[in-house]
Amino acid sequence: MFRSLIIALGLFMIALVAPGANAQTAASTWVNEDFASVRLISARETIGGQNELRLGLEFELQPDWKIYWRSAGDAGFPPQLDWSGSTNITDGEIRWPAPHRFSIFGLETFGYKDHIILPIDVPITDPAQTVQIKLDIDYLVCSDVCIPASAHFDLDIPASTPGNTTDIGDGTGISPYAHDIEKFASQVPLRGANLPMSVTDIWQSTGDNGPALNVAVSGLDTASDAPVEILIEGNTRLGFGVPTPMGISGAQDAATQFQIPIYGLKDDQTTIGDDVIVTVIQGPLAIEQDRSIAASPTSIANDSAPASQSAIAQNTTTSLWLLGGLALLGGFILNFMPCVLPVLSIKVMSAMKAQAAERSATRRGFLASAAGIITSFWLIAAVLIAIKLAGGTIGWGIQFQQPLFLTVMTIIVALFAFNMWGLFEIGGASELGNAANDAITTQERGGNHLGGHFLTGMFATLLATPCSAPFLGTAVGFALAGSTFDILWIFSLLGVGLATPYLVIAARPELARLLPKPGRWMGLVKAVLGLALAATAVWLLSVLAVQIGMGGAITVGMMLVIAGILLWARHRTTVPKRKLTFGMLASLGVLAALFAPGFSTAPVRDKPSDIAQSGGLAWQPFEPTEIAQYVADGKTVLVDITAQWCVSCQVNKKLVLETTEIGNALNQDNIILMQGDWTRPDPVIANYLAGYGRYGIPFNAVFGPGADTGILLSELLGTQEVLNALATATGNTDLAKK
Repeated sequence: MFRSLIIALGLFMIALVAPGANAQTAASTWVNEDFASVRLISARETIGGQNELRLGLEFELQPDWKIYWRSAGDAGFPPQLDWSGSTNITDGEIRWPAPHRFSIFGLETFGYKDHIILPIDVPITDPAQTVQIKLDIDYLVCSDVCIPASAHFDLDIPASTPGNTTDIGDGTGISPYAHDIEKFASQVPLRGANLPMSVTDIWQSTGDNGPALNVAVSGLDTASDAPVEILIEGNTRLGFGVPTPMGISGAQDAATQFQIPIYGLKDDQTTIGDDVIVTVIQGPLAIEQDRSIAASPTSIANDSAPASQSAIAQNTTTSLWLLGGLALLGGFILNFMPCVLPVLSIKVMSAMKAQAAERSATRRGFLASAAGIITSFWLIAAVLIAIKLAGGTIGWGIQFQQPLFLTVMTIIVALFAFNMWGLFEIGGASELGNAANDAITTQERGGNHLGGHFLTGMFATLLATPCSAPFLGTAVGFALAGSTFDILWIFSLLGVGLATPYLVIAARPELARLLPKPGRWMGLVKAVLGLALAATAVWLLSVLAVQIGMGGAITVGMMLVIAGILLWARHRTTVPKRKLTFGMLASLGVLAALFAPGFSTAPVRDKPSDIAQSGGLAWQPFEPTEIAQYVADGKTVLVDITAQWCVSCQVNKKLVLETTEIGNALNQDNIILMQGDWTRPDPVIANYLAGYGRYGIPFNAVFGPGADTGILLSELLGTQEVLNALATATGNTDLAKK
């Protein structure tokens, strides 16, 4: 009896263990990475006479980490499969379950988190033979950073149970993993006829914020609380935003209309006629259809009434206020940038002298400066709107590409410096024939002339633009890509942000009294501030040299030096006739500096074959058409769009790109460094930037085998950010660990 009991228990334990043992034949071991684990599982333990084998890639992801769908979106890449070395099968394809949308920092990506099984259908060559699987996968797992990973799997699936050939063709051999795989296979969007939902229409239009796709979907469950997600797969250079419900048609086959923003569409481009894959997801139901984008709706009544206008208006309003707040903050930060500081120093000096003046005079002066700042932003916005409406290329900071603008700004800043040094203090415009100088001087003498305060504000704005990209890139990019209202709204708030300190003192003039009392020390301060202004003038001349040549820039500088010497001589003499003579000669020197660029010849651009050495790095000229070929050859390309006038670009070079750590990572045979110089107007560069929704610089992107669509970097670079992008693009994780 006891013996029988022991045998029965043994058989029972074998029965318990057997499924687990058999299961191991249908699953590989787990391959563990820091933030993800992955294995290969099979829906069958034996082939069982079947012509197709269903597998599954099972991912276990750490919280807040994700992998990507077949169309990753604005960044990333999906898992890549390599079946080399496998026998008795042909290459299998992933059947992609409906993904989730991830929105971060204005980027839209699609993928999976937590736990996901990607079903794979693999055709079998000979069902009577064993299938030997040798699978290599490369994938990207991302959170705040992205880490490339890889894994190798070996899995053998016999034709039948060992020792039993009768089960071939009887349909047995199902593994314990079949149910799990099928659970995710049921989430794959449906295709074919008689679908429960259908895309009845898709066309391009121009929305309030630029070009958009309109998609009409019938068969939606209007009573469901589940949100509707629409994914567009087509031109890989374009981005498609979040769908917004626009209304329901009155037709019998009612369809809900959605509007989807298009990002990166150039003015001379259109999506009309493009073939796209449209995926519609509502709760557990998802469908997928091939469609061609039309120029106008064809199957929806044009008089469809909006179903959720309040929600649409709320969404739009929220975006405008959010970006407006960003613009306001960015404008305020510009007050502390080195580009603005020299001009603002004049205002500081005026405030110091104003402490003994009446409150009303101080208030008027600071209000005038604030008005100058806001007006200058309005003028810039008006110019950009006019250029955009005329079909031209627009960009933030492009005024520094114009020799006339650079010359005028150099002259004005130099006159500010001369005034700080006390080389002229005049009472009327007739002595120099320049009303601007009169305004500057009268401001310095007491602040009673509002024109000088107004001009100070305008000059601060114009000089702020080359420093603004790290703080204003998102807001300015949104404005320039949007409607006329968007441009005016964002640029107005930029102006208010930059003018905030002036508005605060205008509201509370007593704050000016907190500044130190005037004294002899102010003479030294004025001299130092004059040197700062002179340094700004020299920097402007260096930018001008790129536009008109070194000879022309030196001529402008020499004429201003001569004018400064003549003003000094005028200041030293007490003879009225000599004062008048020196003053007139100084005026002629300024006029000669103003017209000198007109007699200069612009330097010839570098030939495409030239390679520039900078900071130990070998830069090739920017050729966007060659990037794809380099990537196809297994190369990684770092694109850097810079300009002589872009202060932020120079900061990126000195603090990041030309450091030893980054230099060692970039000086490799498989990395191509491609640099575009936007110091002078270049429509190729401007259109390239617009294709990525950028309208200003710095611009940096990394392309490679692991990121063929490119990884856009932030305007203000970080060392680890560059290393991570290189690691992702090259597939070399060691770079990210440096």
